[in-house]
Amino acid sequence: MSEVFYSTVTVDELHKLAQNAGRFHFLDVREEDEYQEYHATSSRLLPLSRLMEGRAQDDLRMPKDETVYIICRSGRRSITACELLHHQGFTSLVNVAGGMEAWIRAGLPHARG
Repeated sequence: MSEVFYSTVTVDELHKLAQNAGRFHFLDVREEDEYQEYHATSSRLLPLSRLMEGRAQDDLRMPKDETVYIICRSGRRSITACELLHHQGFTSLVNVAGGMEAWIRAGLPHARG
């Protein structure tokens, strides 16, 4: 049995959390062209390809014990990102179930560009 080191949140739960959060780390790990097409307005781009370089701390500039919410297109790359960040010492990781596909279907705020 493999170790599970991240939790999961629905897009609706995350949207509610984002509205009430002060400091909030919400990463979109799709590639830049995908992000430019559409993205959650409260997210920040950090492509999985960049995370795979093993230097997330340089990009994130945050304590490794703060919660990081991670989204991709459908939920697969975000799980990979959780694994990578876990191995880099991050301890509070949350995968967004269904990814941006679920975000768009739910009619949640998103932007282009």
